[in-house]
Amino acid sequence: MVAFLIYWAMIIISFGWLAVSLYFSIFYLARKENGNLWAFGLLNVITAIIQAIVLVVYRSLGQDWGVTQYSSLIYLALGLLLGLTVIQAVLGREPKAKVA
Repeated sequence: MVAFLIYWAMIIISFGWLAVSLYFSIFYLARKENGNLWAFGLLNVITAIIQAIVLVVYRSLGQDWGVTQYSSLIYLALGLLLGLTVIQAVLGREPKAKVA
């Protein structure tokens, strides 16, 4: 039962973090504070690493715990986090100052 709760908590937390990160990315883009996107990109990578570790543990040891895998949700969250990270890295660059 605990393994089931940890698995679904990871999925829910990942989608929650994805929503928060997307909200603040739009917020900072609207205010032209693109440099702040790098921090959210870093936190997205950390979240994706933790999520990948959970996925590997459940893939290799999950049969013994009796957890039914719905891996498509975990893969979807992982892909969306990494995709958002790439977008944040591209949009987070500050424009170069023009030298007169």
